[in-house]
Amino acid sequence: MVRVEDLNITFFHLPKNAGSSIATWLTDNVNGEEYHDEFRHASPQSLKPMFDDFGWTFCCVRNPWDRTVSWYNFFRGQGKMPISFEEYMDRIIRGETSAKYVMPINGQMKVANNVDYVMRYENLLEDFKVIQDKVNCHVPLIHTNKSKRTRYIDYYTKDKHINWIRERYKKDIDEYGFTFGE
Repeated sequence: MVRVEDLNITFFHLPKNAGSSIATWLTDNVNGEEYHDEFRHASPQSLKPMFDDFGWTFCCVRNPWDRTVSWYNFFRGQGKMPISFEEYMDRIIRGETSAKYVMPINGQMKVANNVDYVMRYENLLEDFKVIQDKVNCHVPLIHTNKSKRTRYIDYYTKDKHINWIRERYKKDIDEYGFTFGE
């Protein structure tokens, strides 16, 4: 989460949705204060008891098939995911998850349903113009923390993995019209 107190704006940071880039932009350009630890990826509902007013709120959502590959690669790049993507998905489907890394990423609707504006990762630079206009700062958004990988569709070699994501993130997919291969 990042608060811009002067403008009464709050950004809710969903993991693997360009949140680090957005947080950096807000702190560097409009005096945003980034919250860390348990607040970093917290939902509006979980923080309500601590804040009287979030002001104008926003977040960014992402295609869940792409987001899952990004989650996997983030931990793989840190040496914490020494298994193939196929094995990662198979373990999740079998329920063989770990407390930290081999687990499905949380859905996005808990946050997206409770903010004023929702950007799409797939349209990030265009959607971010709303934020730039809102804060009257048009410094370009630089995409940091971006992984180097092939297209997400290349990771899915089994229909059961594609279908599991489709069922697990049905609300996200229905709400934002995400499709596999977009």
